[in-house]
Amino acid sequence: MRYVRVEFTRDGTYSDPQPYLAQLPALAASLPDGARAFATDPEHYNYYGRRCTKDLKPQRLTSGEDNGTKWVELYLGHNCCKHEEDLTIRYIGVAGLTIDPSAAASTWPTSKT
Repeated sequence: MRYVRVEFTRDGTYSDPQPYLAQLPALAASLPDGARAFATDPEHYNYYGRRCTKDLKPQRLTSGEDNGTKWVELYLGHNCCKHEEDLTIRYIGVAGLTIDPSAAASTWPTSKT
């Protein structure tokens, strides 16, 4: 969320992907093919679209190792009122992972949409 502007209001949270979208052309070139296709799909940033990632919620995080290469998968659950599918992101070649529960509470705000 480095480039996404997030504001906390008394009614919930507001996020603006425009700063990220402005950086996306420069970032996209360094992404693997599948990640680039996903990141540059305009429907992921259309808050009214069925493929928008805004309302996905973290469900679980798993890790493992295949042939000496460590990986981590983040499973994000969909909003049943708006989406039809979940999202799984797999990170390959992970050197380490640290989870700070106190930070997670402040960085995963509840959406009121």
